[in-house]
Amino acid sequence: MYAGLTERIEANVAEHACHLHRRTDGMTVTETGDLVIADSGIEGDAGTFNIVANARFAPDEVKNRLSLTAFTLRLTGRAFSWWAGPNSADLPFDSVQLRAGKRKASMWAHTADIPAADPHPDLEIRRVRTPEELADYAGILASDWNPPVATVVEFYDRVAPSALAEDCPAQYLIGYHHGEPVSTGEIFLHAEVAGIYNISTLAAFQRRGFGGVMILAAVDSARAAGYDTVAIRASTETEPVYRRLGFRADGWFTEYPVPIVPLEDRGYTTREQLISVGFEHVHVENDRYDGPQTGVADISGVPHYFVRLNSLFEDGDEFSVWPIDDESLALEQEAWRLYVKAWDAGDHKPARLTELESLLEARRTTPPASARTMFAQWRFDERDARHDANGPTYMMRWRWYRGTEVGCRRLSS
Repeated sequence: MYAGLTERIEANVAEHACHLHRRTDGMTVTETGDLVIADSGIEGDAGTFNIVANARFAPDEVKNRLSLTAFTLRLTGRAFSWWAGPNSADLPFDSVQLRAGKRKASMWAHTADIPAADPHPDLEIRRVRTPEELADYAGILASDWNPPVATVVEFYDRVAPSALAEDCPAQYLIGYHHGEPVSTGEIFLHAEVAGIYNISTLAAFQRRGFGGVMILAAVDSARAAGYDTVAIRASTETEPVYRRLGFRADGWFTEYPVPIVPLEDRGYTTREQLISVGFEHVHVENDRYDGPQTGVADISGVPHYFVRLNSLFEDGDEFSVWPIDDESLALEQEAWRLYVKAWDAGDHKPARLTELESLLEARRTTPPASARTMFAQWRFDERDARHDANGPTYMMRWRWYRGTEVGCRRLSS
């Protein structure tokens, strides 16, 4: 093993984690000279695209840098995965209550030592060039979890312009079985290393040799790009596969999950604070039990009707949403003010409110064909009353839901 390879492999992993974030609105990359933090900004991401990597803390700063970083990550309200490679494996993660999770062998090979890929009669491998192919690629990766993870599809949809750009250092490979997308792979060119990532095959198409062919195709792409070294992270299950192909292990990558801290524990209670982390105004609450059921709320600043779809009142409830027209919004707000006034005074429902409820019943409960499905969190703000003339005393934070229904197993990441 020649000097500097472990450093280059770890640098490749870190840059792979953040290169798409750099050019995508709403995503951030923090580089401090001794650490890289990639934050997708996607709510609900479990650390797949929120990554900490390549820590190189000075010996006299380890304790403070580790503590400050862990504290800062927890305040975001999003889960992160901190990957410690061969050059950062000795950090005292237990001192900040981070426990080791997945462990993967750091493996590498010279491209000259890996055989070329032979064509597979049942697998056509293409380099991803179009948004449609990238969507196929994302759908396969999303299915690595059961149930499939919608945030994977959301991520690749958002980063598509950067991922498909000619100057992108990543090359995405997708394998089609008689026209059906079934297998993926990726090489990432950085730090004089071609990193291999995201070797996955749909569950229904495993044990046909597709994964092995995809690995060799990735190595072929690295050779064609002029790289003489390829690297991959392997699980206990897949390490023997890569050894047989000519890879050798040198060190480990260990994941340290950084869990979400509830908003209340982070001091987010005022409307201003909730707005700062993406919560929006709720105009009208037409029904609530164990959480919002139906009503009108802003989504990206635009008023929408919402109707809850799921019955498990958990954080991140599922809603059908559709824009409300100006006339209906004015009527809903009038009905809300009448309701609040009668409630506060202890009066019976006024006739005008009954009239409005009858007029609005179908509009507020029957989603049109154009309605979309979204997830939402809700949090009370600092107001003491249950509601006022402007709306109920809670806010909601929304994200789109994109799902898929296929299953696969990941060979590497």
